[in-house]
Amino acid sequence: MYGHYIILFFKRTEKLYKNCAYLQLDFRTCVCYDSINDDRRIPIFYSSFFLPCRNLILLYSGCNMSNNVKTKTSIYADWNPWHGCTKISPGCKYCYVYRQDERYGSGKCSQECSKNANFDLPIKRKRNGSYKIPSGKIVFTCFTSDFFLPDADDWREDCWQMIKERSDCYFYFFTKRIDRFYDCIPSDWGDGYNNVLIGCTVENQDRADYRLPIFKELPIKHKSIIVAPLIEAVDLSPYLDSTIEEVSVSGESGNYARPCDYDWILNIRRQCVKADVSFRFHQTGAYFIKYGKMYRIKRGYQLSQAKKANIDYKIGKYYIPESVAHYYEELLHEIEDMQMTFDL
Repeated sequence: MYGHYIILFFKRTEKLYKNCAYLQLDFRTCVCYDSINDDRRIPIFYSSFFLPCRNLILLYSGCNMSNNVKTKTSIYADWNPWHGCTKISPGCKYCYVYRQDERYGSGKCSQECSKNANFDLPIKRKRNGSYKIPSGKIVFTCFTSDFFLPDADDWREDCWQMIKERSDCYFYFFTKRIDRFYDCIPSDWGDGYNNVLIGCTVENQDRADYRLPIFKELPIKHKSIIVAPLIEAVDLSPYLDSTIEEVSVSGESGNYARPCDYDWILNIRRQCVKADVSFRFHQTGAYFIKYGKMYRIKRGYQLSQAKKANIDYKIGKYYIPESVAHYYEELLHEIEDMQMTFDL
């Protein structure tokens, strides 16, 4: 792989060996690019192996970097305070968390909720006293569960305290349980925390018509609608107005995924454009119907194929809706020409 670039997405601590030409990895997934401008992502699944490389692009890492390594991370971070979820609606049928647990043999029961070791990650600090999650991050929160899951009621208040303490970061979570909102918010919520964006997930018209009227009336400062997995045509138009900052649409991944029709996606886009709401086509899904023809799209290409469709509306750099981009203006300027290449 000399002369190639390796893009690494880490979720656990890794070791970097600076005194050799090889990088030892112990993680689940990395993504390889043929060049720095190549959109093609090739997922590689191993638990541990060595990579000979001269150029390494580090997008996210929990490892300690040696002094000779100059790196800047992306604007994103992950925080999963607990793991596991119970299925409550048709969109949950082929849940990716269940698939991943089965594939990687995590030893956890996917339907049982358990607190993760990194529960307090937002307030953890490095040896120099700085936070492990730096200021200005968009923190994807509870993506291996549901933040409003009843099983996590005893832990959620501590999470709200951490979110409140880290007002310098922006916490983003999705939920299929928006009807539990008032049972789950902190006592000082008021009309919402400035640094919290809540995405209400719907997958079909039935769930849209149940969840979105509730969502529309709630005191939340930053709202998004997540249509994923999209398993039928959905009319969102009654629920789209200036209070919705983004609509994100995705097909379903996995070997048993239900097909997603491009016409459904274009129809939702038309609804968003008419209401002047940001729209993002995030992922095609595994089985994608376009102009009457079914395509089987490999997992490594589902994001890039959606991007190539070039149908996003009012989505700025790094997939941030234009309506909230000013929150990150300084950070985006800082990383615009970031150089993350280092020599091992």
